[in-house]
Amino acid sequence: MEMAFDQPRVTVQVRDDSLDIVGVVDDFTALTITPRFNAVGAYVLNIAADSPKAHLLVPGNGLVIRRGADVLMSGPIREPNWTRSDNDGGSGTLTVNGVDDMTLLAGATCWPNPTAAPGSQTDSVYKISGVVAETAMRALVNLNIGPGAQAARKISNLTLAADGAHGASITKQVNQFDNLLTALQDIAKTAGLGFRIVQVGSNLQFQVYEPADLSASAKFSFGLGNLTDASYSVTAPTCTKAVVVAGGGSSPRVVSVTTRADAAFPGPWIEQFVDLTSVDTASVDLTAQMNQAANEALTSGAAQGNLTMTPIDTPRLQFGRDYTVGDQVSCQVKGDFFADVVREVSISFDAQGGYLAKAVIGSSDSTNNQDVLARQFQYIARIFNKLRRLETRKPS
Repeated sequence: MEMAFDQPRVTVQVRDDSLDIVGVVDDFTALTITPRFNAVGAYVLNIAADSPKAHLLVPGNGLVIRRGADVLMSGPIREPNWTRSDNDGGSGTLTVNGVDDMTLLAGATCWPNPTAAPGSQTDSVYKISGVVAETAMRALVNLNIGPGAQAARKISNLTLAADGAHGASITKQVNQFDNLLTALQDIAKTAGLGFRIVQVGSNLQFQVYEPADLSASAKFSFGLGNLTDASYSVTAPTCTKAVVVAGGGSSPRVVSVTTRADAAFPGPWIEQFVDLTSVDTASVDLTAQMNQAANEALTSGAAQGNLTMTPIDTPRLQFGRDYTVGDQVSCQVKGDFFADVVREVSISFDAQGGYLAKAVIGSSDSTNNQDVLARQFQYIARIFNKLRRLETRKPS
């Protein structure tokens, strides 16, 4: 049974395109926000169409949604929609749809030489050489849309949090004009990191963090009364042997094969071609690049334990206080506890201050609409990469 109880009251601020706060919406009838781990979140706000605050809720402006002193979500307004029925005594309802500020990453590409003019993009890749994952991620954001970007690409008021040097050292190449969000997701997944963009003061801030492993303390089960449904399934691996191929064009071809056995699936090896043919095999860091590429392919293609559950807040265990998006928690399924990551949480508020949080935990799944924008950009990126490889290989 779902439980609702007193929580710090939510405050909805409206910002303009300079990120200045221009008003507070204190008469909304309903609000739902959905933060997502390493992906674009969303919000939906309902308000009477004749509200004196309705004129603020237009594209170009955005919302900063706080609970107490904490910013739950910030992001631009995308789609205000008006509806009215014949039994509506007022002027109808205004429904405002928006996304969080992670959308800035989804709408940007990684230039092969971010500091060069558009007409001077002669490099075929952007190279990351022997730096920790967080430093590499910050550099990608900084040089493409952050303070270090060219004036025409720079996002006004976007800053970067201090570098915490999280993650292991990586060496890899980012294909020219890959989607920025997708590139960051690839690095973060292998390094076990989280990242987000949120409004801090009068600026937007890109942050990288290490999610917490709370599986020993944040537990959900039907017996504890904080779980409404749960299911567990196992998805077979799609890659247990990474065949990495470098060079072959202007330099000799080098092939490496890296295997990662999966005890749960002792069947035949599942090979996957990993294309590094754009890498010059004379590179001094060739081995590191090929190892990084193999590790990413094997991590993405590993078997997945898909734990999908719907926990609810209780006085003892609450989202935002005891766990958050990206943290690892555990759920009891058929007598055993399984641990997985909080992928998203849907938080609903009503006009009377009522509050309800329901999290989705486990692998991404089209049935709960997780990571929709991220999947769209990944799909487009895969098509683009296939076309680019065909073009570079066609005979002259």
